[in-house]
Amino acid sequence: MARMAASVHVVIPAYQEAATIGVIVSRCRMLPEVSSVVVVDDGSCDDTARIAAENGATVLRHPHNVGKGASLMRGMLAAVQAGASHIVTLDGDCQHRPEDLPRLLECSRQWPGHIIIGSRRATGYDAPRARFVANRVADFWISWAAGHPIDDSQSGFRIYPANLVQQLETRPPKAPGFAFESEILIEAARLGFFTVAVDIPTVYGPAVQRASHFQPVADITRIVLMVARKLLRAGMYPIGLWRSLTLQPLRHCR
Repeated sequence: MARMAASVHVVIPAYQEAATIGVIVSRCRMLPEVSSVVVVDDGSCDDTARIAAENGATVLRHPHNVGKGASLMRGMLAAVQAGASHIVTLDGDCQHRPEDLPRLLECSRQWPGHIIIGSRRATGYDAPRARFVANRVADFWISWAAGHPIDDSQSGFRIYPANLVQQLETRPPKAPGFAFESEILIEAARLGFFTVAVDIPTVYGPAVQRASHFQPVADITRIVLMVARKLLRAGMYPIGLWRSLTLQPLRHCR
């Protein structure tokens, strides 16, 4: 764990997160496992970038809003170039608790070469009903295209191995916005990187100080269309559907 901690970099995509970004950055930097925090300010018009920098983050800025996917890819590549062996991604709106990161890192140590996902499935009914249903629909389609069952495919709290990001650099996922995080799971599976879930709390309501940028109907429609195109190109990938329905998802229970 000490060897891993020296190269754990946190990447936070941020758009109009001035109310919370300072707190999130500070909480990440307090964790002894974290080497650095990178905030990618996606064209915010508020003080997101300034507050993130004042709290110790390295800030990368987009001159205008280009979407969560592009922000994540830029931040992850920057982390790899800085020597990261593991890249942690989480959102900047307090929906994810940095204090849960040590459990994800322990899972990563036990499951090297896997993507670790902070899964809200165990407490998913605490989420708004439309969001819960939309996430389950996405799980079905993405698991099918990835060829294995994935717990909470829409969670942005993840750990990616650096060598996966390096392999994706030449052919990065093309889906914009939130669909990027779905596509990266599919492309990772084709490269041999699968997922392990770690239960985390579902955080909504007053703890999240702005409305989510995620739009359940519109964003899930984009995700389903992206997955459908991949399945059509793969002849509907029947073995992937069978595996996604019959295999048990990998879970870390500590």
